[in-house]
Amino acid sequence: MKLLDSLFSIYQRRCEDSGDIVYDVSLDPEHFIYKAHFPGEPITPGVCIMQMVIELLEDASGERLELDTAKNVKFLQVIQPQQTPRLNCTITRILKENDMVSSRARLSAGDAVMADLSLICRIRK
Repeated sequence: MKLLDSLFSIYQRRCEDSGDIVYDVSLDPEHFIYKAHFPGEPITPGVCIMQMVIELLEDASGERLELDTAKNVKFLQVIQPQQTPRLNCTITRILKENDMVSSRARLSAGDAVMADLSLICRIRK
């Protein structure tokens, strides 16, 4: 299930001189996932954070991807859509090799790092 333009939207994308790609995204606090996770005190599920990063990596790499390996996944702070409706996702070190794409991503809100992930994805044909 794609989450882009339902759970989250991209409102800005920029390429840094370092080669990093930074996405500014907004969460939809009314999305149905938050009604179940958790009613009255919604938080963004870890699996949705990973899917969001994969979809942003698809945009950055220009490839359709599926997760192969998740390494060093750290959820450092709870992402509550009411308190933190906007996030930055910085994608670094995109490496395409054969039918694989690997990268590191960091989600932050201001100075607070919310999640840090290293992912290896398979290119879908």
